[in-house]
Amino acid sequence: MIRRVVAGMGANSFGMAITIGIQLASLPLFLHFWDTATYGTWLILSAIPAYLSMADVGMVTAAGNMMTMAMGKDDSLEANRVFQSAQMFMGIVCGALALMVVPLMLLAPLPGVATMDQRVALAALSIGVLVSLFGGLSEAAFKSTQRYATGTVAGNLVRVGEWLGFMAGLATVGSFAAVAVTGLAVRLAATVVCMVLATRGKHGLSWGTHAADRAEIRSMFKPAVSFMAFPLANALSFQGVTLLVGALFGPIAVALFNTYRTIARVAVQVTAIFSHSLWPEFSRLFGQGAMATVNRLFLRSSLLGAAQSLLLSLILYFLSPWMLRIWTHGAIEFIPSLMVLMLLYAAVGGIWHIPRVLLMATNRHVSLAYWSILAGMLSVGLAWPMGRELQLNGVGAAMLVSELFIAIVCSWMAYSTVTDNNKTKAVAQ
Repeated sequence: MIRRVVAGMGANSFGMAITIGIQLASLPLFLHFWDTATYGTWLILSAIPAYLSMADVGMVTAAGNMMTMAMGKDDSLEANRVFQSAQMFMGIVCGALALMVVPLMLLAPLPGVATMDQRVALAALSIGVLVSLFGGLSEAAFKSTQRYATGTVAGNLVRVGEWLGFMAGLATVGSFAAVAVTGLAVRLAATVVCMVLATRGKHGLSWGTHAADRAEIRSMFKPAVSFMAFPLANALSFQGVTLLVGALFGPIAVALFNTYRTIARVAVQVTAIFSHSLWPEFSRLFGQGAMATVNRLFLRSSLLGAAQSLLLSLILYFLSPWMLRIWTHGAIEFIPSLMVLMLLYAAVGGIWHIPRVLLMATNRHVSLAYWSILAGMLSVGLAWPMGRELQLNGVGAAMLVSELFIAIVCSWMAYSTVTDNNKTKAVAQ
């Protein structure tokens, strides 16, 4: 287990490095071939299909949890039934959306989309998002068969391949359509390779729908939809607070506030690398019914995650003046009180990350989803009066209060999940 967790942390770190690398390299490469206005148009075009990423309504994640739990109790037939049921659902959803979206992008009047070049690019980018959604089932198969690190690396390599396809189209032809279509071609090919690798071996998983069961889809639907609440909660607490800061103090304050939050949340991102590596282990052990092991793993990893988050936040406090000076070229000043509040907010966010992963990995997150939306609303609701009274420090304090609220709720729910299942098992014995 330790080897798998360490490998998972390495794979997640690789994914973060890939994301940062693509972000850093994209701007100069695009601007080498395009002017700023053309690049801005590409950013707008590529942002539109991103809304399709919610089309799976969390089904891939919920299915991956159930597959891993089934494999944990050595029930490969159940795991394959879930796998193929998810394939049927995703095939219907992605196919139906492709039939609707592609003609819409190519033929319907769209504001700001004036040329066929832009329309073809939109259609190709939209198909790419749908292929990515269906391809997520490959990572679910890897995860359920104790190959989480392999699946994570493979998924990130698909992203790299797609980006390299974009760059190839940019360098050779330079049109919007060429960039989007070459990226799509590489993603399709890489996704097929991942699909083959995901079911290779004697794991009992196969592509197809002959074992699909509507009852399985119905059983997954509620936890699947609940996963969609977390992006909504994040939108409230991130974008909502950003808009509020802009309304109260103006764009300069938004730049300062978001920069502080970005630095502070480094601790959360590092903790996420650790906690997401534990996700398949929680699912597998929960499926096995090894609740004593789940309890030990949960308590030890929670303490380690909390220590990690607090220590990183402390280190970031002393590094942040230097980071601000280098990163912003001195344009954003260091305000100790605001940085302390933001780092405390981020430290609390890191502390409840592992309890949240435990609940999500076992599909016990439905109630947490509702509480998370409430916490997001609380952060915005408190930020307005506290911000007017205490300026940006008040906004930071409001975010800290809402984060403490959801951290307490989540930790209590995770602890109850572990202890209640231990009691149930003891009674059964």
